[in-house]
Amino acid sequence: MDRDGYKFDLVTQRFIINRWETETGQKVREDVIQGLKNSVEVRAILDSYVLAHPENVEPYGYPHYPKNAMTEGGFWVLTNDDLRGINFFSEDFSGSPSFEKKSLTYSSFFDCNLTDANFEMTDLSYARFDNCKMDKIILAGSGGFSTKILNSSVRNACIWKCGFRDCDFSGSDFFGAYLEDIVLEDITVNYLTRFDIKLSRSWKKRARPMEQDPDIFRAIRLAYGRAELWSLMDQYLVKEKRGQRKHILWPQFRKEKTIQTFIIWVYNLTYDLVSVYSTMPRRILSIGFAVAILFSTIYRLAGTANELPRSRAERGIKNLLLKQD
Repeated sequence: MDRDGYKFDLVTQRFIINRWETETGQKVREDVIQGLKNSVEVRAILDSYVLAHPENVEPYGYPHYPKNAMTEGGFWVLTNDDLRGINFFSEDFSGSPSFEKKSLTYSSFFDCNLTDANFEMTDLSYARFDNCKMDKIILAGSGGFSTKILNSSVRNACIWKCGFRDCDFSGSDFFGAYLEDIVLEDITVNYLTRFDIKLSRSWKKRARPMEQDPDIFRAIRLAYGRAELWSLMDQYLVKEKRGQRKHILWPQFRKEKTIQTFIIWVYNLTYDLVSVYSTMPRRILSIGFAVAILFSTIYRLAGTANELPRSRAERGIKNLLLKQD
């Protein structure tokens, strides 16, 4: 589904958020919190609040909130996985498996502990995680549009088959995160955002294919480039190009064994050796200076075409004068 399929109009946004502040919504919210903490399946909690409405033809594929049912003070959900718009403050959900396959669009988590929680196949479009502890969290088949993960620790997380588009990761630490089959597009970062310069290779029994390295590094490099953090961008540019040479160009040459693929690989290698992909201009200057000194030395030792005849003439004159003496 495209971005517009996840973005509700302002009336719907207001309803799905405000419904949790109603008298019934607050009670259901407390039951949901306890269910999430105690690993209880929250579908049973929400079952009796699912709205039966003729316009709800495909509530999972095409979520639609009927306008005539959005009454003031009313509480209902679209499906028994519908946690859209819910807010959590300073809650401890560590190790909870109950977030799996939930709709958390427009939800918010502030100062929450989500360590080792299971967010597999969870819709996180327009969700917000602020100052949360998300170490070892499982994000498999999850993601969304315009998700905000701000000032949070996401260390050693499993981010597998996820798609994050137009998301904000400012201030968050993804050190040690396992990244496999992910899509990162138009990501916002800042100086405090941290990714691995050496990607994690495995998570439990899974091993990430090495040929994914260039694409992952490229996505991170573009994010730092958008933020105009040039020094950080250069680090990931080098990792991207070296990963491309090692895991893409070299296997391609070994497979095809053509002059063209070999030249492309050699060009990439030479570009790295000479200037580290234009990220180290001083290396170009150093190489240029060394080449100038080398050829100057060779030129001085070998002499020139004009000097050799003159030397022979001088020796001939000197010998003639000695004979005359």
